[in-house]
Amino acid sequence: MESRLLTIVFIDMQGYTRRSAGQTIEEMKLFHDQMHAFVSEIMQKWNGIMVKSLGDGFMVRFDSPTSAVQAGIEIQRRLDARNAQMMNPESIVRFRIGINTGEVGIDESGDLFGDPVNIASRIQTFADPSDVFISESTYLAMNRNEFGAVDLGAQELKNATREIKIYKILKNGAPGLTLPGNRQAKPSEKTAEIASPASGNHLKLVAVGALLGILLMTAAGLVLKRMRRSEDRPVDKNTVQKQSEMAAKHASPVNPENLRPPGPEQHVRAPHENMPPGPIRPQTLLEIDPGFPKLPLNEDGRKALIEIQALNKTGRPEEAVRVARSMLEDAGQDKKIVWALLIGELLWRNGQKQKAQEIFGDIQKRSGNMPEPAKKQLHNQIELIKSR
Repeated sequence: MESRLLTIVFIDMQGYTRRSAGQTIEEMKLFHDQMHAFVSEIMQKWNGIMVKSLGDGFMVRFDSPTSAVQAGIEIQRRLDARNAQMMNPESIVRFRIGINTGEVGIDESGDLFGDPVNIASRIQTFADPSDVFISESTYLAMNRNEFGAVDLGAQELKNATREIKIYKILKNGAPGLTLPGNRQAKPSEKTAEIASPASGNHLKLVAVGALLGILLMTAAGLVLKRMRRSEDRPVDKNTVQKQSEMAAKHASPVNPENLRPPGPEQHVRAPHENMPPGPIRPQTLLEIDPGFPKLPLNEDGRKALIEIQALNKTGRPEEAVRVARSMLEDAGQDKKIVWALLIGELLWRNGQKQKAQEIFGDIQKRSGNMPEPAKKQLHNQIELIKSR
């Protein structure tokens, strides 16, 4: 048996068992052949060798860890582009991809053996749908100037004898950047399996918590507006007198030079003149500062929002939608509405108003359990997007 240092890629199709249960044998074979051809084409492009097909997945080997990661990214990007065109959730195809590098044994048939193979398989199981997860050994061996990554830390994988440090590859930009991340447990398939926002089965909206951040986007404007109006309120002379006496009691000694009246070149500014000229304009998710404290997103969500806003501003809305879809897939139920609204806004602003309207309609249709004030605010947010 030959021993070689290789990078092993495991690819698994999400929901294959459920999909195959509704297909005939001929339909299953046709679908499998199509997926095999799709994966094989990309693997060969990056000099990968197909080791074996596993029914609902594939094992591939590479001499170059950089090429292995490139192949994984291309698979996910092309599937994202395909899925973005699918209106039927049953047509969505998602892969989990796990990659590891190590010394493995190769038998006469070309099959691979050894702990690195098992670790690659476990990383694939741990990976999120539509993403590429890699081990630390692959991360250290690859050309890190080619990719961005999120450090997920050491993870306990099933049947592994030790913790394995894992990285999630960023599919859309940020080459050479490694971001801190936090992922302690793999979500259940039910939680992770998210179809396009237009599909009704995958937008169970727990909206009150998520809406709080969206509603607070206008809070600063309302506060400032009230502050500007305060000068028009009736003045209580007794209150003014008490405030003046308190100020005099605690005042610092006054320099007589400062008591001279202002000259013609001087201007005494009223407090409200430092305020913006008019109420702050309400903001949508594409307009809000990602650092806004009350925005209902964690650190990864804020970084994704920065990337999405930048992609949209630089004329790459399709890439922005892919990033937002990926975040929607990974989001907890209380955050899905945020990413769904953002996808709808991206589509609306970039001329795909029919698709956007379908998303907005689905969100509103599934908001039946919201309190009435939350429903109204959701409606107002959607109307705000449409006004842009």
